Amino acid sequence: MANLQTNLGIDAWRILLFARNGAELLVMKQPQGLGLPVLRIPRHERLAASLNAEAQRRWNLASVSVAPFRIAHPDGTVSEAPYYVMEVRKPEELSRIAPKVMDVAALEAHAFSDVRDYLAIRLAMKLDDSPCDSEGPFRAFGSFQKISGWVEDQLEPLGRKWEGSFDQWHATETFALIRFQTTDGAVWFKATGEPNRMELAITQHLSALFPAWMPEIISMRYDWNGWLSDEVRGTNLEASGDLNAWCCAAEALAELQVASAGHASSILDHGAHDSRSAKLLSQVLPFFKEIEILMEGQIKTTPRPLRSSEVHAVRLRVTEALERIDSAGIPDALNHFDLNPANAIVRSGECRFLDWAEAAVGNPFFSFEYLRQHFLRMFSAEPEAVMQFRESYLKVWRRLLSRPVVDLAIELMPLVAPFAFAATTLPWSSSRRNANPESSGFLRSLARRMQREAEQLSRAA
Repeated sequence: MANLQTNLGIDAWRILLFARNGAELLVMKQPQGLGLPVLRIPRHERLAASLNAEAQRRWNLASVSVAPFRIAHPDGTVSEAPYYVMEVRKPEELSRIAPKVMDVAALEAHAFSDVRDYLAIRLAMKLDDSPCDSEGPFRAFGSFQKISGWVEDQLEPLGRKWEGSFDQWHATETFALIRFQTTDGAVWFKATGEPNRMELAITQHLSALFPAWMPEIISMRYDWNGWLSDEVRGTNLEASGDLNAWCCAAEALAELQVASAGHASSILDHGAHDSRSAKLLSQVLPFFKEIEILMEGQIKTTPRPLRSSEVHAVRLRVTEALERIDSAGIPDALNHFDLNPANAIVRSGECRFLDWAEAAVGNPFFSFEYLRQHFLRMFSAEPEAVMQFRESYLKVWRRLLSRPVVDLAIELMPLVAPFAFAATTLPWSSSRRNANPESSGFLRSLARRMQREAEQLSRAA
């Protein structure tokens, strides 16, 4: 059978499209036997949203995504195939596109052109005793109905109603992210599992401490590890070329961090990453040992792998920079290690920050460096804009820190911020990398970036 995965930026997913709580399933007749339908969607886009949209385009039916999984071929000769369980919103719609009915439970493996489809059906319909990879609150059929019903119950005391439209962004057994349009704006339901299970606790704690900078939580559902929030109205920076909006976000970030400085311990207690200097310094040596291993194992010839001597030199410069920053007396504060422009919403001179799964406590200038890098992609050709943006953030910290300390932090951040991000949030150890093989190339790229920044600091010295 031809490989369904392409190298052209398109991913192919085999779809188990169910109706009537799993009683009906769409199966296609093919020349070689029965098979499941395939939906092709752009790579690196939100899976649930893309699959729902493609099902609407291809079959003209409304659907919801449930969960993905993979099935290996029994003989091990071909790779795993990716599957996604989906449900139609209106049960009668499935019979419109597949009028013939058969008893899927009675089918045998030889009836299918690919035995993995047969195994996937049995697993999804729980027709045998094969263990599932995970058992989460949203694995069962009808999960969307449970979520939407709960959302409606939370809206009723507020005098609001769900209008029926929604955007499903994420769906697995343990994760959910859905936008519901109501009679008064939109709300978001979010639930998380491992490795982001602490996001509910962090979000709840930060919302209580710093409501001016956070979305408003309407309700929580602890057995799902989920919560319902009002949509933050305004413009996210991803869609904004307005310099004033970016400057507003930079200033708001600094104000939030200053306010958080006295709450570092409680934020850590609620599950934030520890990116304080002592923790980072303890990770420098093992991290760069892993980088050496990655460079030695690189197969591609370009860009060339760093030599051991080069990795060693970068390690020394990172260590030196972290020690200098540690001795500068900058207070530990709240960081957002996923501070991309879509997570900052600006309106009327205020800014709120979203998605705190990668909250951390450490040097506050880390987060500004991440935001600055995004800013430069849009405004790098405008030196005056770059200075204005930087000053919007730094003026807040100059109330607490001397100019030499602020200047030191700004000078060293392009080198140490990538390390803090990688050491804190990425699976860089060998055991964790084995479960995330795609991370190896990204780690090599970050190491090369740190080398460039280290060399630039040496030239400037």
